Amino acid sequence: MEQGSPATEARPRVFLGYTSDDVEIARRLAETLERAGIEVWWDKWCVSAGDSLRQKIDEGIGGCTNFLALLSPRSIKKPWVNQEMDAGLVRKLNDQCRFLPVRHELPASELPPLLSGIVSPTITIDADNVQLINDIHGVSRRPPHGPAPQAIQASQASQTSQTSQTSQTGYSAAANMVARHFVEKSDDGLFGDPIIEVEDLAQEESLSVADTEDAIHELHGFLRESTGTILVEGALFAEFDRYWKDWNTSDDALRLAADIMSDPQFPDSCKEIAKRYQWEPRRLNSTIYFLLERSLIVDYQGIGTAPWAVFRIVGNQNMRRFVKSRT
Repeated sequence: MEQGSPATEARPRVFLGYTSDDVEIARRLAETLERAGIEVWWDKWCVSAGDSLRQKIDEGIGGCTNFLALLSPRSIKKPWVNQEMDAGLVRKLNDQCRFLPVRHELPASELPPLLSGIVSPTITIDADNVQLINDIHGVSRRPPHGPAPQAIQASQASQTSQTSQTSQTGYSAAANMVARHFVEKSDDGLFGDPIIEVEDLAQEESLSVADTEDAIHELHGFLRESTGTILVEGALFAEFDRYWKDWNTSDDALRLAADIMSDPQFPDSCKEIAKRYQWEPRRLNSTIYFLLERSLIVDYQGIGTAPWAVFRIVGNQNMRRFVKSRT
């Protein structure tokens, strides 16, 4: 937008178009606007002896953010006033200023056709013109917003949280809802804990079946689908627990790996490790899957390990390098 646009001006500048027959009300109007912090171009102030009247008017109109036309039964008949209004309307059409017609002793029914569709309030000599001043300053007439109903606030908070999670995880909103379902519904964080049908998951999360299937596809590697049944992989907990649980699995894995590497007497029993850290199986299993996914421990998975993901936790050379690269 060009210089002089209302959107770029810190202080509004008004060009006051009028006829000399209305000089008294024009003077009072100009003084009122000036006192309200509005810079007014009025010929009685801005044109000096020896100045080119045309050039001064061009400068005033060209630099205004608001063209204020004082319309009266006398001014609408003056060719000079109409030429100024033509220039103001052209600037309005080019989005360079606002065109504000105000009426004095002139019924709205007597406005020229081109101006009849523009709101033109009536002003008087003694009026305080507060609304006109507010309009020029861009002050809204709308009252302050009250708080939304509680149910709406809760919905907005949920949407904001969901958007934040999408930004954090890098996955879609539907994928986040599906991942969060398994994070929060799992008892021990093991493979297949829990198991759920696609239709049931869609219903619980208020998703369409199509959106749910798309989310499952997006979470490939974390979920396994077989004949409409969804099985969760341990890798999902290792990846997503940090968003919806009170721990960061990556930090837990580094802590456990560092302790294993620094203490030759460190236990390899899952039960003993959980007791030492005061962790439930749910938290330790998430850490185990994090280490397994990166081949940092020996794979001791098997049948009968529940509630643990492995029989025991034994580090390897990759674990040593993992700790060394992060400390």
